[in-house]
Amino acid sequence: MKKNIIKIITLIVLTLLLILNYSKNIFEDNSIEFSNFQSDSEFIVFSKIFQDKYNVEGQRKYGLINAIEKGTNKRVENIWNLIENYNEEETEVEMVEYPANLGLQGFFYSYLYNNLNMPFWVMKFICCFLLAIIVISICTIIYKKYSRLMAVVFYITFLLSPWIVVFARNLYWIEFIWFLPMLLSLMISINYKHKKILVPCIFFTILIKCLCGYEYITTIMLSTIVFFVVDFFDEEYKEKRKEIFKTTIIVGISCLLAFALAICIHGIIRGDGNLQKGIIEIYEKDIVRRTIIDDDNVEVASKYKASKSASAIEVIKLFTSFKTNIILGIEGRFFRLMCIGTIAILVYNIINKKKNSYRDLVMFIMFLSTTLSWFILGKAHSYCHTHLNFVLWYFGFVQICLYIIFKFICEKSYCIGKAINEAQEEEKI
Repeated sequence: MKKNIIKIITLIVLTLLLILNYSKNIFEDNSIEFSNFQSDSEFIVFSKIFQDKYNVEGQRKYGLINAIEKGTNKRVENIWNLIENYNEEETEVEMVEYPANLGLQGFFYSYLYNNLNMPFWVMKFICCFLLAIIVISICTIIYKKYSRLMAVVFYITFLLSPWIVVFARNLYWIEFIWFLPMLLSLMISINYKHKKILVPCIFFTILIKCLCGYEYITTIMLSTIVFFVVDFFDEEYKEKRKEIFKTTIIVGISCLLAFALAICIHGIIRGDGNLQKGIIEIYEKDIVRRTIIDDDNVEVASKYKASKSASAIEVIKLFTSFKTNIILGIEGRFFRLMCIGTIAILVYNIINKKKNSYRDLVMFIMFLSTTLSWFILGKAHSYCHTHLNFVLWYFGFVQICLYIIFKFICEKSYCIGKAINEAQEEEKI
């Protein structure tokens, strides 16, 4: 009974610590500017709230929109003040749609503010709270499924990563939904019989993410199958491997169907009811501009030329050069060393036939592939967003690298300590 109470108290304290750091940056990691991070992306959410509050004329097909000073291409200054104190005679505003995605979050937050009178700080707190719950749940399952050390490393990384922290409360990016599919897949991996209930949940989570924005979608979708692939290679029994393989295919197809449905919904709206027209417009104006696809028949604006001509290798090099902390206390200049050290330890463990060495290798490869998928397939987006996309390393890759390194250090420290104790005992004899 006491043990259970201690566990519950520990989980509550750890969750509160996550919430506090996500909402207040209590550890004061200032390697990324915290207070106004991505305020420009939140602007298109607040503009929707403003439009609905004052019933300003303009397109209402999308949940994201730009409030522009009339007769200029400039965004209005201080959108928060405008929401609270708008005077049509003093400030003339026109609304310019943001059609790159449906913008489901804009509709949602506008409803919370204009219908339920929910203040912005509460919306941001909810984002931090939900992310903290998802993170602590992921760590708890990892603790049960793998080891305490792995759970601790995952928790510390999620807590102290400056990139996870700065995205946590942003109303455009809604970071908690990035990691929800990973949590759901982990829950399936504990008991594969639960897939009948949880696979539809993964489908709707991916659908909602796509309707809020397609950024990082390859990484998010791949994060849903990482633990299945690890289980497949780690499982000895043929029947269980068949079940794992079947689940991996079902979950993969569900993610793709959710993505396809989101594209169709977006396409119908963008094409004013004509699905084909809308999808063509999405392809020509967004997909070609932001991904690895290079279509000579589609004209790309001159400001995107560099991102289209850059190679995937160039993009990956950009994102192995950290200018921030990896986590608080570990500077970004050690990132490449961390990667090389992890590979060296993996090779050493495999040669010496260490326990779980192949499992760790599969995890490393899968988490690396999960991150690289967006750097490669979303190459043009990543090339233009070096101020954002470092967060992709935290979908498990940084965590597994630190876990492998710390586990190696702990094992070596134990061996050295044991050898010293044995030598001291021999001397006494």
